[in-house]
Amino acid sequence: MKHRRKELSEDCWELILNRLAIDDFNSLQSPSLVCKQFLSITDRIRLKLEASDRLFYRNNCDALFRSLQRFRNLKEIELRDPIFGDKADVNYPIRRIASSGLDLQSLSLTCLRKPPFLKTFMKLGSTMKNLKILRCCLLECLRNHHLVAIADALPWLEELDIQFSCYYWSPGRDSNSRSAKYMVTDAGIEALSRKLRGLRKIDITGQVGCSDRSLIALSSNCVLLNEIRCCSCKVTEHGICFVLRHSRNLICFKAGRYYSSPDVSFTFENSMIYATSLRDLELDPHGNQDRLICSIAAAGIQLEKIILYNDSGLSLHGLSTFFCACPSLTHLMLCSIDILTDNSTRDLCRYLPNLVSIKFDQCSNLTTAIFFILAKECPVLSEIEMPHINLQVEDNFDMDLERNYQIRSLDLSCARVNNEFLKKIGVVCPNLQTLNVTGLYTLTEGIEEILKCCSQIKHLTVDRTREIVILLEQFKTRSIKIEHLLELEEWEEFEKVPDACKAQLLLFMLNLTRSRGCAVVLELSKSNQAGFWAARPGLHVRGAEQGACGRAARAGLGAARAGMRLRTCGMTGQSEALFFFLL
Repeated sequence: MKHRRKELSEDCWELILNRLAIDDFNSLQSPSLVCKQFLSITDRIRLKLEASDRLFYRNNCDALFRSLQRFRNLKEIELRDPIFGDKADVNYPIRRIASSGLDLQSLSLTCLRKPPFLKTFMKLGSTMKNLKILRCCLLECLRNHHLVAIADALPWLEELDIQFSCYYWSPGRDSNSRSAKYMVTDAGIEALSRKLRGLRKIDITGQVGCSDRSLIALSSNCVLLNEIRCCSCKVTEHGICFVLRHSRNLICFKAGRYYSSPDVSFTFENSMIYATSLRDLELDPHGNQDRLICSIAAAGIQLEKIILYNDSGLSLHGLSTFFCACPSLTHLMLCSIDILTDNSTRDLCRYLPNLVSIKFDQCSNLTTAIFFILAKECPVLSEIEMPHINLQVEDNFDMDLERNYQIRSLDLSCARVNNEFLKKIGVVCPNLQTLNVTGLYTLTEGIEEILKCCSQIKHLTVDRTREIVILLEQFKTRSIKIEHLLELEEWEEFEKVPDACKAQLLLFMLNLTRSRGCAVVLELSKSNQAGFWAARPGLHVRGAEQGACGRAARAGLGAARAGMRLRTCGMTGQSEALFFFLL
């Protein structure tokens, strides 16, 4: 007798496809082509389209438009760097999206070579009446009239992200080197704030033409604002305190480093008491940390997230006073706090009963014991990040290890640790699910022990070497999503390449990367300012003037190899690894 096969119900298939979409909505592209049933399910559950692959933009964006026709329930679209040449039209795909009939709620335009035309924004506003979120990040040549066009076309916007201009700027660099007409200024933000009265979130990070005037305009005209991000803007304590006093709905405020102000009428001491809704704060009062955190403690603000930069003007007494007054803290980031030791951190942990996530960055006096102290003293801690930290390894470490079943995520990328430390982590954190051990590819024994002890690991970020590949073979039956930031396995043969060839290959890669729309930033040490500016007119160089780079070019690119670091935007891991190798 033949057994009749039963088909899985649509609900079961929906659960399966939903599982695929947890990490990446684009993974639903292939299943949607299998049959009409799968198309119906994926159309129902796919809400986001990330058009970051160049395949979306070939043949006049044919693949992008087919996706728009296939998935009719999309709520969010992200266009990332679709420009592969100066003559490419950024407006064409946006106009097609506007004419698609989709009921979008969010649109992201990232790393475009130039902003859309003003008419394109008007077309978008005429059809997308429910578009509440617009992100225009890393757009070159974004100016005031673009902001006015956005406000006129989309007066119902609730979130706007215009972070970073097309050139790099640091707090010590003179912004007058670039004419105001080529950047967003206070005048543009003031006009925007008068038109977008319903704005709730805005990010103007990196807009160096913006100052206290922008903050005052936003706080005065947009009374519903609950999130402001203005890092790397020219703001002072006066502007920050004005916002704290007048934006009563403010929940998140991130300003980073700010300037001092001679105005004593607006200070943290007399302004914090008004910010009763504040929950997430990032300020960098260089040299005066105690005054800031003590004003928060005195105001009784129940912060949940805070970032503390450097220990200039910071004391353990100030930290303990602040933590004691804010037991509500759930997320804490400590950067370059050298006054912290293992014992002092243990004492501070008793004030943090609700801490869920903590990140240490460049805290030089901590040892490997700090991890086990956190695991023991913080009962609900689930995420620990210690990237690039030089943890002093205690060889005679004899602390009693207690298992912590709450810790789910651990980032040890480029930390200075050893195999024994990694083995102990596997014992203490049996429920670990996410692990980042990039830069630790020589510690294969410790990584293997963690994978054996932590059977629930689902996400692993690690460098690709021959040893790591062999190690991971024994765990291939487990459903672990492995991400390789650096693929070092294939670059070992390049050791024999002469320096002259490496320089030529680097120039080729720079031109190729720039032609694909990637932003490249070379950071040059003062003693090794080589002439990489000659490699590409559009290359951004930090730490050296263009003229100095041009003169140094004649000395050869190989001279810079010893003292250079590289940061790229939009590159694949393989290309970035090649850059690092060449340098």
